[in-house]
Amino acid sequence: MSIEIKSMIKAAVLIFAVWLAQFLEHETLTALIFTTVFSCGGYFAFCNRKNISAFAKKWPSSLAYTAIVFYICKIVAEKTINATTGIEVENIRYASTIGGVILSVPISLLLISICMLVCWQMKALFGVPIGASAEERVPGLKIFFIGTLMGAGMLASSQVDPLIRYAVLADASKVTTCGPVENDVVYIRKNPDTCSRIHVNLFKGIYDFSDVPAKSN
Repeated sequence: MSIEIKSMIKAAVLIFAVWLAQFLEHETLTALIFTTVFSCGGYFAFCNRKNISAFAKKWPSSLAYTAIVFYICKIVAEKTINATTGIEVENIRYASTIGGVILSVPISLLLISICMLVCWQMKALFGVPIGASAEERVPGLKIFFIGTLMGAGMLASSQVDPLIRYAVLADASKVTTCGPVENDVVYIRKNPDTCSRIHVNLFKGIYDFSDVPAKSN
């Protein structure tokens, strides 16, 4: 099939899709778009799983990438916990590390998708045909794969704040000088004069912070 015929078919499908969209409700149209993008992106990933696996073993897991991105994410998580809870930085050593790992997931997805998009566009601008490599299958669906990664990164980023807040539990203790031992209660020292009392029961959806005076050792 010639390039001209393929272009005409794509244009006809696009026009039909736009015409059909006006008859759909907003929620239905949104669900349809997301389903199409993720399905096409998933199919591209399946067809090119060897290339994606080789890419994942190189850049995202490289020492330089891990050191730079994780260090930045750890600092951001540390500042986020400090700003939202008031707990001093020296009291959230484990929480900042866990928060850095959590934050690095959406950041990595977004960075990889942006990098792939930039490289893809640079190849197109310099006249290199998309999908010129014989190893890349269904190259026309690559943009959907990039969109899937970007969408997954944005979706994951919306869940970062509550998850980082839960990371504080890594530095909390049940038996401490901050207060008596209670069921479903842990403590973490907020500053020299105050402790944070955390009433937590994940099965019941309870996660409440309150300040109590710190007792002298």
